[in-house]
Amino acid sequence: MSNPSDAASKLLYGTGFGLLLVAGFGLIEGRMVIDDIGIGWLFILLSAIALLLGNALSGGSGPLATAFPNESSDELAIRVRKDINASIKDASVGSAWAELEANVLEEELSEQE
Repeated sequence: MSNPSDAASKLLYGTGFGLLLVAGFGLIEGRMVIDDIGIGWLFILLSAIALLLGNALSGGSGPLATAFPNESSDELAIRVRKDINASIKDASVGSAWAELEANVLEEELSEQE
């Protein structure tokens, strides 16, 4: 299983090269001219951004590094296990408060009778 960083960087590389291919086809067919600034330059700009983000992400840095961590399967399993344990702990604390509140209300009702 690949880590999220590798998968996202491969996707960004593929997108970047695909956009360069689109711009190249536009140049070949005459739909894009290098001299004029038009929509064709948008494809080149987006491809450069995608390639730069993919390169930064494969190195473990960049603006997308927090969303797609560069961690191994063991590190991922440990992080998920910690998250699950924290959720279980929060749920048990919530149920303890609910039991305490129910006991207090029960005592108040029994005192009123």
